[in-house]
Amino acid sequence: MRALVKTKKGKGFIEIEDVPIPHHSSNEVLIKVKVAGICGTDIHIWHDKMLYWPPVIMGHEFSGEIIKVGADVIGWKVGDRVVAEPHTRACGVCWLCRSGNIHICPHKRSIGWGIDGAFAEYIKMPSHLLHKIPGNVSYEEAALCEPAAIALNCVLLTSRVKPGDFVVVEGTGAVGLLAAMAARAAGAGKIMITGVEQDEKVRLKVARELGFETLNVERENIQEKVSILSKEKGADLVVEAAGVEASIDTAIKITRRMGDIAILGITGQKKVNILWDEAVFKVLNIRFCFSSTYESWERCLFLMSERIINTSPLITHTATLEEWEKLFSQLEKGNGIKGIFIF
Repeated sequence: MRALVKTKKGKGFIEIEDVPIPHHSSNEVLIKVKVAGICGTDIHIWHDKMLYWPPVIMGHEFSGEIIKVGADVIGWKVGDRVVAEPHTRACGVCWLCRSGNIHICPHKRSIGWGIDGAFAEYIKMPSHLLHKIPGNVSYEEAALCEPAAIALNCVLLTSRVKPGDFVVVEGTGAVGLLAAMAARAAGAGKIMITGVEQDEKVRLKVARELGFETLNVERENIQEKVSILSKEKGADLVVEAAGVEASIDTAIKITRRMGDIAILGITGQKKVNILWDEAVFKVLNIRFCFSSTYESWERCLFLMSERIINTSPLITHTATLEEWEKLFSQLEKGNGIKGIFIF
């Protein structure tokens, strides 16, 4: 089968290779990949800027159809349309796994960077990580369930967003836009998405088309705008999805006293400087969010089936596996939101 492989450590070293179809064990299923989504972490692997174990087939966002079922698998059959949590190789015995937090197991090696992933024609997955795609959700839409589940885990399950809240989302990538959708699903009264000048062409435009208020921080003063919109109180919740030191400081400045900040963005730096004392004096609740849980996937698929979460407008690029480098480059430049491979 064809697969996109990071062959060794270093910048570059990505090749399309012919590799064997994976052999599934008794508790696994073999899936024909239909659609796979490109994440920022895939681009980081391209540039050797995150942890991975080469040689490895890249990709962790996907949707597909089960074509083979292991002998010990219960509840799944050939023909089922599925997505899957990427939490492979979680140990199952540490205190985190046993308390239901397999997504942050220190031994976890997920598909796409720790073990072979979804940028291939076929992938094998443990059956306990599967979720069924609702009948009215397409493979293209479902392929974005993983970033959507991350956003839902942060906004709906970890944060304290309440009906009527004023929510500011910093960052116009797929996760930021999905976080805004999650806040709307929770009943937030006003939602504003912030970005920079390069986001005007595509990302902020899509945000406005989705019905969100937007602000370009390079054109407008965000503190003044938040003060006006909140009647000088500040935002009830700020979702930091940009992963930039300046936006973290901005989040502290614009959140109301005793308000909430939810951290989704990863800076890629070993250390960042933030307005620590201001956060203390305002008695802010800062919550760090990472990855996704079983519950966030189930709630995500329900909201997708009800059209409350709509991933279609976020898909700005489609390509074949052979066009990977062109697609990676376009996304890296901010010329789109989410790119997908069609198999």
